[in-house]
Amino acid sequence: MKIEKRTEPLKTVRGMNKIPGVLFGKSIEPVSIQVDEIEFHDTFATKGLTQTFEVKLGRRKHLVYIKDIQRDIIMHNQFLNVKLQKVSKDDTITADIPLNIIGRDKVEKPGVIVSIPNDKLEVEYNVGSGVSSITVDVSELEIGDSIAVKDLDIPEGLKVLVDPEQTIASAIETSYIEEEETDTEEEEMDPTDVEIITEKDADEEEEKEEKE
Repeated sequence: MKIEKRTEPLKTVRGMNKIPGVLFGKSIEPVSIQVDEIEFHDTFATKGLTQTFEVKLGRRKHLVYIKDIQRDIIMHNQFLNVKLQKVSKDDTITADIPLNIIGRDKVEKPGVIVSIPNDKLEVEYNVGSGVSSITVDVSELEIGDSIAVKDLDIPEGLKVLVDPEQTIASAIETSYIEEEETDTEEEEMDPTDVEIITEKDADEEEEKEEKE
């Protein structure tokens, strides 16, 4: 991915369809950068916040990973800022790997849901061993069943940093109230229930109010 040094104000950079950010690391002074929106989106889609890749700044190449991104509050797919951390091949990275939950449609139904307390897993790995996500198949869960960290198929090279007994997913029963059918037909009004006010009655009522 190609990046450039940023020399213009943030508003100007974003108006050029580029994302402002910073490149930093142990062996480099922080540098204000900018990157083409489309190119960054493509890189983020494949590398996420965990995998390393090369960027080119001028004539130099750097091995980095996306440390953090800032999103627009309303337009969630619009990135406002990005942090790229430079690493070396001997470095160890600690990151939260997203969990890719599959099979929920096989379990969830009226009165049953799959609870996911946390959709990420904190792990440690050497540069080059990162993955974009860890798949968790919940399709075989029944009410009362759960999947713990120790039950996951962890990709080689990842060291899990959380309690192996920690629950990742569970099938739980919820209260379900079926909507009652309502009769949409309007009830006919019984003519005998209607109070008929004659002109005489109206005159008498008016006289009564005047006296009061």
